[in-house]
Amino acid sequence: MKLTSTLPFFSHHGRHDITYHPVSLGDFEKLPYIEMEETTPAQEFEQYKALILAMTDLNEADFDELTAPDFLQLRQDLRKFTLTPSDELQHKPLDGQTFKFDLLFPFTNELGETISHIVFTVPKVKHSEALAKLSDDKARENFMFQVVTGLTKADVEQMAMNDFLAIKGQVGAFFTLAGDYFHPATLKPSSI
Repeated sequence: MKLTSTLPFFSHHGRHDITYHPVSLGDFEKLPYIEMEETTPAQEFEQYKALILAMTDLNEADFDELTAPDFLQLRQDLRKFTLTPSDELQHKPLDGQTFKFDLLFPFTNELGETISHIVFTVPKVKHSEALAKLSDDKARENFMFQVVTGLTKADVEQMAMNDFLAIKGQVGAFFTLAGDYFHPATLKPSSI
């Protein structure tokens, strides 16, 4: 997958194509004002500037030379890419019959292990009970990811945002959807 954005006015190293790379969940969560539901125009600008600097090899001086249309193009391209789950990028949507997922962007964790695929583990009712006792949304999310994927919080933070978004729905499904969702299409769900 070629990750580039073509800018009409700005030239970097003699090229109008700016190469970018995925942003990890941990780096995404460090963006300024990311937790705020509403931002001012200045805060939004600062947030997109930080995203551009995090995902490209542009430095502050390069960024200052962008034209307004180039900035808006880069901002649009990076936002769209970052918020598109990797299962959509791969045209392989996750569903109730998917129990293994190949990451689009493998990563190396703190232990030096390369994580290239996820095998989903179906949680037990004891996990649902433990989850019910957690009130903090972030702690709940971390717990669900650890139970279903076996990944630690540090591992998840190193995962590309695209892969995180793809897996997040599947992880949540194990805790929120009834067993009928996970039946193969050829089987009829049990009736009451």
